[in-house]
Amino acid sequence: MALTRFPLTSANSYSSKYRPGEKLYATLELNQVAFPKTGMVVSQTPLSNEFTINAPCENGMWVVGDKAAGAIKKPASATSKPIGIVYTAEKEYDDYHYGLQYFGRKVEGDYPRVGLLGIGDTVTTNCLQYDEANSGDNAFANFAALESALNAIGTTPLYVGIPASGDKAVPQILKNPPESGIYGKIVKYYTVPNGEKGVKYQIISL
Repeated sequence: MALTRFPLTSANSYSSKYRPGEKLYATLELNQVAFPKTGMVVSQTPLSNEFTINAPCENGMWVVGDKAAGAIKKPASATSKPIGIVYTAEKEYDDYHYGLQYFGRKVEGDYPRVGLLGIGDTVTTNCLQYDEANSGDNAFANFAALESALNAIGTTPLYVGIPASGDKAVPQILKNPPESGIYGKIVKYYTVPNGEKGVKYQIISL
C-alpha cells in the first residue's frame, strides 16, 4: 500500500500570499453526531508519544479513546475500540494563525477532545488518506482517479474505514468496506467550512 494524504491546499488567498509553504492541518465539521449530548466524550486524557511535531494530532483523526490506557493512541487495527474522532475547539495562536487549516498541531502530553463515534454519526473532513497505487482492491492510481470515484458515489459507493493494522491503521477512503471494525459510507464529496475539499461520511457499522 502507498498511503497518501487527502490534499490540503490553502483556500485563503491572504495566507497563500503572505505565508507561502505554511504547513496546513486537517479540519472537521460535525454535521450530526450524538456524543456531545450523550456525554460520550474523552477530554481529560493526554496524547501518547505517537504524536509528534512532525506527525501531530489533527481534527478529524480517528483515535482510541480508552481512558484506562492512560493516553489517547492511534488505532492498532481495524478492531481497536473505542474509536473516537478528534474535534478539539479551534484556538487563536496569533494574528496569522487561527482556526481551521492552521489548527491541529497537538502532540504528546496535550489534551484533545475526542467524541466516541456511534452508528449514524455524520461528519465532513479532509483528515483522510487513500491508497495511491496502480492495483489493489482499494487502490486509486492518483488523486484524479480518487476524485472521479468520489464524483460517482451515486452509482458506485465508497467507504471510510480501517482496512489494516500497524502503521496502516488509519481511516482511509475505500472501494470496499472492511470485513470487521468501524466504517462509514461516503455521503458526499463536499467542502469543509474553510472551502477546502472534503468528504462527508456517515458511520454505518461499529
